[in-house]
Amino acid sequence: DEISDIIERGKKLYQEGKYSEASSELQYAVSQIQNLQAEELKKLFPEPLPGWTAEEASASAAAMGLFGGGITASRTYKKEDTGESIEIQIITQSPLLQTVMMLLANPAMLAGQPDTKLVRVKGEKAVEKFSAKGKKGELSLILEGNTLITVKGRKITDKNVLHQYMEKIDFEVMKKTIGG
Repeated sequence: DEISDIIERGKKLYQEGKYSEASSELQYAVSQIQNLQAEELKKLFPEPLPGWTAEEASASAAAMGLFGGGITASRTYKKEDTGESIEIQIITQSPLLQTVMMLLANPAMLAGQPDTKLVRVKGEKAVEKFSAKGKKGELSLILEGNTLITVKGRKITDKNVLHQYMEKIDFEVMKKTIGG
């Protein structure tokens, strides 16, 4: 296949001492593999809840120079009669996530944050932010130490919809897709 050919070309260039060209080929191979992973992530978004519609999922793989690299995928869900919307975003393999993950992993960092608490979703620790007054909320979860899943709601009156969407994501299949 194409990726194997690129890797072989990179290996040959390396063996010939053409390190710059070899590096370029291998970086290209990595970006192609990340594009494949991005496409796989798009398949992991759940179907809409009853009464909701979903837009097409989108995904992209950023080069290491852009925002530290990584893979991002998202899908938006809408409930037309109420104007409610949910966006599920998955970010994986990004060095920038380490800072976010440290904040989410440390309950002491959440102290003093209004409308914020630590909860569990399917056995995984998650951070829930919900403002009934502001009709918005967010549920963030770290999976496998390298992936951030966020469910954001706008114009929502019940935080349970955040949990319903998060619970519809198959974490076991996602773990296999993203690796560790």
